[in-house]
Amino acid sequence: MRGFERFGMWANLGARVLEEEPGEAVVEGLVTTDAHGFPTSRGAIVHGGAIAALADMALATAGSSVAPDGQVVTTVDLRIDFLQVARPGRLVARGTVRRRTRRLCFASATVEQAEDGTVIAEARALLTYVPR
Repeated sequence: MRGFERFGMWANLGARVLEEEPGEAVVEGLVTTDAHGFPTSRGAIVHGGAIAALADMALATAGSSVAPDGQVVTTVDLRIDFLQVARPGRLVARGTVRRRTRRLCFASATVEQAEDGTVIAEARALLTYVPR
């Protein structure tokens, strides 16, 4: 477990990095009805904010994997399209760097239900590199 996985939203979502290669990252989260969603007449669903946070984690992790020495990445703009409702349980976000410049990183991600791979959201982000 990485140190940051024990704090903040990472801990709240039970998130952890499953895979990380240069320009790519896979992050898993465990979302629950009690902490991240609410019941509906058609069953429990996950709040969009939890889905967006998980997408942002994958995007930032992918961007960080190609960060220059001594710099970290921060999200400047995050856009997300919710394709369908998410059910409580394991969610997987897959982030990919699409383009990197000296100061900026353009990345995209999908968020899926881990059980069957159904894509529930797609996200795009503009990230920037800042001194550590």
